[in-house]
Amino acid sequence: MNKINLELKHFCQDFAKVREVLEQIGAHKEIVKNQKDYFFFLPAENGGQQPRLKLRIENAQKTLVYYERPSFVSGAVTPALVKLYSVGDDMLLPFLEQCLGTRAIVEKTREVWRKGDAVFHLDTVKDVGQIFEVELQKEEIVEEDRLEFQNYQRALLPFLGQVIEGSNVDLVSAR
Repeated sequence: MNKINLELKHFCQDFAKVREVLEQIGAHKEIVKNQKDYFFFLPAENGGQQPRLKLRIENAQKTLVYYERPSFVSGAVTPALVKLYSVGDDMLLPFLEQCLGTRAIVEKTREVWRKGDAVFHLDTVKDVGQIFEVELQKEEIVEEDRLEFQNYQRALLPFLGQVIEGSNVDLVSAR
């Protein structure tokens, strides 16, 4: 499946305040889950943007995720190209590890909130800390979507810390 996301990612010291804002804007808590992401080495693109490939394991479900996204900028809407593939073969992980090499393994507990097409993640990432992320997930993004996303940013930014320019793999790899 292909989709376009509008995304924003920040460190967050106080999930309690963020939960209050999420409730005020009408989002609802869906689930808390544990995820383990295996990131693999990929060659850099010509434009300098680093594509990412990961195998996410969540309970017995495995999803191969490929995405391209520029670095996040505070207060800006960041588009991402995302491709998802459900995986049933248990041999894919050792195959990818042997062919590409494992860049890093990211383990996290993810609290998922949702309002319409907007998904809000309150992540506690092992060896990194608390991270808040919002994604507006659609096949096509229109101006109305951008305005909705900016409204979420305005409501949440006062309770968020430093913007995270890259991905969780960058944070874990830096440790």
